[in-house]
Amino acid sequence: MENKKFFGWPLTVVLGIMYFCSSGFVLSTAQIVNPLMMQDPSMGLSGTLLGTGFSLFVLMQGIPSPFVGWLIGKKGARFTMIVGGAVMLLSALAMVFVVRDAITYFIFFGVFLSVSTIMAGQISVQSTVGQWFIAKRGLAMSVMMGIGGLASFVAPLVVNYVINASGGSWQAGWYLLIALAVVLILLALLVVKDQPSDIGQLPDGGADAKMEAEGKSFKVYKNTNEVTYGQAIKSPYFWLIALAGSGGFCAFSLATSQGVINFTSLGFDTGVIVGAAAVMGIASLIGKLALGLVSDAVEPVRIIGVALVVLAVGVVCGAMASNPAMIYIYYICTGLGFGTIATNLPTTVANYFGVTAFSKNLSTVMLTTTIISSIIPIMAGALFDATGLCTMAFFVTAGIVAVCAVCAFLVRIPKKDKVKADS
Repeated sequence: MENKKFFGWPLTVVLGIMYFCSSGFVLSTAQIVNPLMMQDPSMGLSGTLLGTGFSLFVLMQGIPSPFVGWLIGKKGARFTMIVGGAVMLLSALAMVFVVRDAITYFIFFGVFLSVSTIMAGQISVQSTVGQWFIAKRGLAMSVMMGIGGLASFVAPLVVNYVINASGGSWQAGWYLLIALAVVLILLALLVVKDQPSDIGQLPDGGADAKMEAEGKSFKVYKNTNEVTYGQAIKSPYFWLIALAGSGGFCAFSLATSQGVINFTSLGFDTGVIVGAAAVMGIASLIGKLALGLVSDAVEPVRIIGVALVVLAVGVVCGAMASNPAMIYIYYICTGLGFGTIATNLPTTVANYFGVTAFSKNLSTVMLTTTIISSIIPIMAGALFDATGLCTMAFFVTAGIVAVCAVCAFLVRIPKKDKVKADS
């Protein structure tokens, strides 16, 4: 048994592919497909209704999160992924064959597709990485999120090509998700293992990593003690971390729901906007890989704080865009900032409060971030309907992101040998 090659790294790649197929691809697809649905007269969607659907999608990333965390703890991440993949498959089919008005759009896009991504993707894959790695958790999380982050670059280009090749049919975008849902289910069934002990292995690959963990010989603070969920949520730093993460999701919600609409209303060509949105994917990948890789050497919560400053600058550029260069600056800052936060937030939660209740802790953080960020699309959509522009919504979002940056810098880092979670 001890001669077995460590399965954690191959599994990390598979988990990255699963993140790509679910959390990475669905929202990236929707930012291209949903505005086309709004232009379809048979759908009856206004800017407010479109934004409400995105707000509901974001909100449903959070409200069911405690249930998803409980399900992972009870049945395991693998089981949760299989169920999530099935929900994604049925929801994507419904987007093609059932959705014909605002109500069905809300139900199948805003609710079921959203829930499917956190079950098959985000919470499940991040929880699994947290179980398989301690010493190299930041590196593993970066690799997994980096692979998943390719979707933000690939999806806009592929979806745009598929829609054009199909004669402008927005339904073509959802057919892609149907195929990806099948891939998800097969990977969960055939490859995923919930934790190293399931196949007789140890986190990080062996006894040396375990001894390092017990000795706490890390460059950043990593709590290796058993910290209960109740202890974690009593810590003020738990909520500061959650609020810091919210800033990244607020900026990303604005970009995915209103970015295309904002720059179109400012008179920019669709081709320029789509190209810039694709660059956001590259920037997000850089954030997830390059800045995630250093999170085993630099405190990830501080990396989050810097990323939030970058995001605030980018959103202001988006509000004041007067040339294509400013659009690119906006999407680059948004991608870089959000990619950095998406990778470092689960690492921060695991490092600060340990893995004993990691799925519950992470799901509660996600509930907080999504409740806060869910207001952004509907707010922006309403302002667009009222003024014909999203400029004011961009400035408001920049202010929210700046406040979240302050929260990140207020988190106190315990000494490496300090074991209390609520200090």
